[in-house]
Amino acid sequence: MNRQSLSVQVNNTRRFSQDVDLAILGGDPVIRPGRIAPWPATQKEHLDALRDVVESGRYHRVNHPIVADLEQNLSTWTGKWKVRAVGSGTAAIHIELDYVKDRGERVVTAALNWPGAVGPIAISGLRPVFVDVDINLAGIDQQAAAETFALDVGAVLITHLFGNNILVPEARSAARAHGVAVIDDICQSIGATKAIVNGAHIDTDALALSGNGAKHLGAGELGFVITEDPQLIEHVDCVSLTSSSRRGERIFSPYSQGYNYRPNVFSSSIAKMRLRSLDTQLQIRRDNGSILWEMIRDLSGIFPLFDPSDCSQSMLNFPLRIEPETLGFRPGPRARDSVVKLLQAEGVPVWVWLTKPVFEYLPNMGNSWRAADFPNTVKLLDTMFYVSEIAPPNDAQVMELYAEAFHKVWKALSNVGPKISDIATIV
Repeated sequence: MNRQSLSVQVNNTRRFSQDVDLAILGGDPVIRPGRIAPWPATQKEHLDALRDVVESGRYHRVNHPIVADLEQNLSTWTGKWKVRAVGSGTAAIHIELDYVKDRGERVVTAALNWPGAVGPIAISGLRPVFVDVDINLAGIDQQAAAETFALDVGAVLITHLFGNNILVPEARSAARAHGVAVIDDICQSIGATKAIVNGAHIDTDALALSGNGAKHLGAGELGFVITEDPQLIEHVDCVSLTSSSRRGERIFSPYSQGYNYRPNVFSSSIAKMRLRSLDTQLQIRRDNGSILWEMIRDLSGIFPLFDPSDCSQSMLNFPLRIEPETLGFRPGPRARDSVVKLLQAEGVPVWVWLTKPVFEYLPNMGNSWRAADFPNTVKLLDTMFYVSEIAPPNDAQVMELYAEAFHKVWKALSNVGPKISDIATIV
């Protein structure tokens, strides 16, 4: 297409959308810069927490009282589990897989996943078995997973994305029947540590939690191994503490794997402080998600990835998907990408996170699997995006601004249809 025809297309599209005054065409954005508070929403008290570490002079020691207090406080908050702090959520998954690897050489997990969650499978010397996801959960398809539990499957890794709870009781029961270890990656779903299954905790051998700055604890580089198994707790210390025992000795254990997955004490100090108001944070996230959905639910062709009114989910972000055909588009990511760019121009913090099945992000795994074998995964990857800033101090007024921008963009969609892609591509 030459420059002249591009200009004609843009001008025609502008005429079609004059009454909506899109920001991408020079109109005023709905949300002004600086109106939204980005997570992890730094506060003055966080500086006080960091100062305590500096004044202690002990920056790296796993036996620092701050670390022990954080582990105990998090354990109390969950209402059940023992906790060990480590270097990251990925480190927690690696340690847990390392612990169960003698059960079998294969690990079943969802093709819609985060590379940092799946990478530890190979690092542990194990082989992944990918299955599709339930389109209504964006989580592992429990029937497909259960069908793989046979000889040489040692573990199933259940990833909870965006704050959703992936309960999948049938898959958990099947794993128990086959002696398959159940590991839950709840790095984005801290609420899954609570009693969320009819008043009971989920049936699992271990949970891996992240304290990364983008997560609920918003603390930097930090992770947690969470379990009831005392031998797994001992295993954490064995493989991750090369030269610092939890009792304070400076030792070099002959049994250590040398991973050095010690927790960051500065991050631990902030996580410890955030725990005090974690219940309030989670409730505000849930409330904001519900408020936003109520204001945009009547828009055509848009759906939440999970129920925003579910009072037990963690709502790390507010994930949505669209149906391209309902909006006049052909199947594929074009509609989603157009919507995202138009909303971003209006000031809404919307993002596309993953665009490929997880094995395509990992070179040592990608050659054995085909995206076409995972249709639900591909459909979600082509159509989903998320609103990122729904945590406090953002409130209902901010959600109203998000909703106003959504309605503005959908009005343009109704006037222009797929031609709106020309705006998102050319401007």
